Amino acid sequence: MLSKSEAVLVAKSASDGLDRAINYWTQIGHLMRAPFAETKCSIRSAVTPAPSLVKSFIPGHPFIEEEHPEVDEFIALVVDMRNSSGRLKGGDVFPQIDSGIQRVYYETSALLPALAQTVLLNNGHVTEYLGDGVLVLFKVDATARESSMNDAYDAAYNCVHDTRAIVNELLYRRFSLPGLDLGAGLSISQALITFVGIAGNRQAKAIGRCVWEASKLSVGVNSIYVSLLFRELWSHAEDRKLMFRKAKAPIDGFLVW
Repeated sequence: MLSKSEAVLVAKSASDGLDRAINYWTQIGHLMRAPFAETKCSIRSAVTPAPSLVKSFIPGHPFIEEEHPEVDEFIALVVDMRNSSGRLKGGDVFPQIDSGIQRVYYETSALLPALAQTVLLNNGHVTEYLGDGVLVLFKVDATARESSMNDAYDAAYNCVHDTRAIVNELLYRRFSLPGLDLGAGLSISQALITFVGIAGNRQAKAIGRCVWEASKLSVGVNSIYVSLLFRELWSHAEDRKLMFRKAKAPIDGFLVW
């Protein structure tokens, strides 16, 4: 559970993100309602030299050398919103909101920075924003794996419960919007740390089973699913009096409560 001071940080992140979104919408919202305009795209003929290092947000690996991929152990956490597509296409109207895209823009602008701040409190780092959610990595301390797993679960719990409540209260107070529902998935494995993309536009990326499983397990409604290996390695779960139920979601895993 978030402490009072931590909740203040998360609430500020959500409010700041929403304020930015409102400000930007006043500038460009009318363009979103305009018909698509045909534009001519130009392609630069000059080839940008490939850099020797790629900047990274992967914990423990601030830069990736292009010719030297690495392997490390991570816990992956994916948290995302339920039914954002339905709200985007829906015709509901709320105070100061007159379209689905404006609504989802405001919701994600409040939610995503709040999630990023929440996981950072437990040593998690957002490595990718997924439209209506986040991919978070926790570097596993080989000498204290259980501590890393506790951090990751605490972050997932806080996102799904405390942070969701903070964001929902903000969105209701400002726009009378109904509450958001979130799902979270956790997995652990080694991952290859490399880059994807083309010369001049490369991004660091962790590629591993943990990332794939976490994305498949984040399908619950205000709940947390963990992978089979995460459950097997997490002996401290019994000390915390947590309960597990085997589930397919859509891969084998456990619902935690």
